[in-house]
Amino acid sequence: MPKMVMDMTVSDQDGKEIFSRSKDYTVNDLYFKGGKQVAMAEWDVTATEHYDLGLKALQTDRNTFIVPVTAGTQSVDISARVKYLYSRDKTFDMADVHKHIVIE
Repeated sequence: MPKMVMDMTVSDQDGKEIFSRSKDYTVNDLYFKGGKQVAMAEWDVTATEHYDLGLKALQTDRNTFIVPVTAGTQSVDISARVKYLYSRDKTFDMADVHKHIVIE
C-alpha cells in the first residue's frame, strides 16, 4: 500500500461473467538476503531491488484483452473500475466505466 487497482469484468446478456482481469499499479522496494525476500527491518542496501509498476504523472496506460464469447452471445456488458487503496481502511474510487456492446 498505497496502490491503484484496475478491475475489469465482462458479462454476457444473461448477466453471466465470462471474463475478468485485475491489474495493480504499485511502486515497491523488495529486500533480499541470500536470494530470499526478507522484512524491511532486515534489509541490506546492497541487496535492494526496486520494482516500479506505477503510473507516472500524466502517463496513460492502455490494455488490450481478447474476450472469449460463445456463438450464442448477443451482447456483453463491460465494467471497469479504478480505485486508489491508500490503506486497508481508506479506499477511493477514481473511475467507474460501463459499456454495453451488441454483437452483430
